[in-house]
Amino acid sequence: MTTVQDAPAFTPGATVKMLRIGQLASRSGLTARNLRFYADGGVFGDLPRSQKGYRLFPPEAIQWVRILRAAQAAGFTLEEVQGLLRVLRQDSAPCEQVREALGGRLQALELKLGEIKLLVDILRVTLGTPDGHSSELGCNLMETLLVEAARLPALADHFGAGEPSARSARDVARGQWPEA
Repeated sequence: MTTVQDAPAFTPGATVKMLRIGQLASRSGLTARNLRFYADGGVFGDLPRSQKGYRLFPPEAIQWVRILRAAQAAGFTLEEVQGLLRVLRQDSAPCEQVREALGGRLQALELKLGEIKLLVDILRVTLGTPDGHSSELGCNLMETLLVEAARLPALADHFGAGEPSARSARDVARGQWPEA
């Protein structure tokens, strides 16, 4: 079985032998069904068809699949992958646009990593709270979690500026958001 790494490189100007979907599937490691899904979504651009109506893929489609898999693993959406592949197919100097897309993905991941680190810290602080029963919530761990959760940007508007009080945490527990 030929793997993607074993596939011959495409040479511009050479006689091009187009691949049918089954051939691309066996060379790329994706199923024909997945390839149809991506082709129907326009990921591979406009594909020619044989006289019998079969999709025909150029040899570089093997590389497109490798790029698709790598980009998805890096967190790109299918729409973003489609855009990257379009640039690679149409632009003679695509590196600037690829660099911009990769830089944007890096920024998004760094932001997400910061959020995850904050969530980990909140859970550590909460789990460091000794067990006990609070008169309002029945468990002081939940009260600590509510106070700590005010550090999350998504909840900051609900607590207003500054650190929330225990009273605001109890209000949140009851479903009553404090006034900003």
